[in-house]
Amino acid sequence: MRNIFSQGARACCALALLPGCSLYVNDVLAAAEADVVGDEGEGEGEGNEGEGEGEGGEGEGENTDPACEADERLIVLRDEEVDAVQVYALDNGGFVRRRPAGTNANVNLDNDDQNAQNNGYGATGVALGGDDKLFVVGSRFLYQLDRGTLDQEPIAGRTQLTLEAFGSASHVEVIGDTVLTFGINVRSFPVNANAGAASVEFHTGDDYLGSTRFRIGTTDFVAASAEYGYVVIGAEDGEAPTVRAFLDTEFDTDRIHSFGSGLPRKGIAFDPATRKLLLGDFGRVIVMSADNNFLFPEDDDGDFVLLDGGTSDVTAIAARGGFAWVLLRRGTDNLIKLDLSQSPPRSVAIGTVDTSSFGRDLAVGCRRVFASGSDNVVAADRDTLRPAGQIPVRPSGMRLVKREDLGLEGDD
Repeated sequence: MRNIFSQGARACCALALLPGCSLYVNDVLAAAEADVVGDEGEGEGEGNEGEGEGEGGEGEGENTDPACEADERLIVLRDEEVDAVQVYALDNGGFVRRRPAGTNANVNLDNDDQNAQNNGYGATGVALGGDDKLFVVGSRFLYQLDRGTLDQEPIAGRTQLTLEAFGSASHVEVIGDTVLTFGINVRSFPVNANAGAASVEFHTGDDYLGSTRFRIGTTDFVAASAEYGYVVIGAEDGEAPTVRAFLDTEFDTDRIHSFGSGLPRKGIAFDPATRKLLLGDFGRVIVMSADNNFLFPEDDDGDFVLLDGGTSDVTAIAARGGFAWVLLRRGTDNLIKLDLSQSPPRSVAIGTVDTSSFGRDLAVGCRRVFASGSDNVVAADRDTLRPAGQIPVRPSGMRLVKREDLGLEGDD
């Protein structure tokens, strides 16, 4: 493996590439120019994975049929043992709870760890895996459910997998045959692990606060935002994932900031139409490009800076069709739509969604954008940003997926 390092005045960025592939990502793009796909509802890792792949480009395969939401499902997590995983159909501009056929039961997470029973289960991230698996991560634990029935299944012969003795994981992604969890570090675990298998540290970092998944050509990528940077992980079809690019610094004080205690979300998303990776920070969105191997830009000419001079954290980002939606951690004017065709991006709409001044996750569907906050999940029209419904549930995480990818029994 060969490393290329690019260092600015106060930042250090490293790119790890496969042997003999000095321009690996660019080669992939050149060979598959028309084969760039992203996740339906991309952003924060909460609407991604093979469960939501869609062609990028507004006007390039975008579904503008008012009934297109019938093919979307919103998975909402609650930080509770009882009724922890909820599925909603997006019906005529509203939300309708969906359960597997023949049952009205809630999805409860079992955990035989005494610490979890005393201190909470912490479910905050969900991802679809192969073989009809659904993975939920929370605190130190990874859970496995059946996608069709939502029944909890043993994972590596145990009720739940303890990722590590200390620390906390908040996001989960599946890339190839590997489950990646993001928290204090990045840990990996085989999708079809044998009994007794354990997770291993895949990559260190400065606390990971967001994730997103996308595909370019024959390569699947996962990008995750960190307290002081980001990491991009890639896997060719049938190959094990490797780190392709990362930034890990506490010294670029002008553009990389800690969001403070409590480790709130930090936005990250990829737009397939423009091939831009977007990293949220305090008062700005930093723009990177797949064409430049996801390297951190040394200057800030391409950054989108909030019009008020930057007085809020960018806690979530979703991107699709050449546009991005940015969620801020404040009470008003907290949702911004960006046109990514320009550099720096230009804001084309500003709206307010009621997230109780604490936005968490964001996902964009074919008609609406969905934001989660402290007390509810709210929707807005993706063009006008006007309110478009809500779910009165206290969410700890969410993900937008395709109905057929989730495959809930009886949800035809």
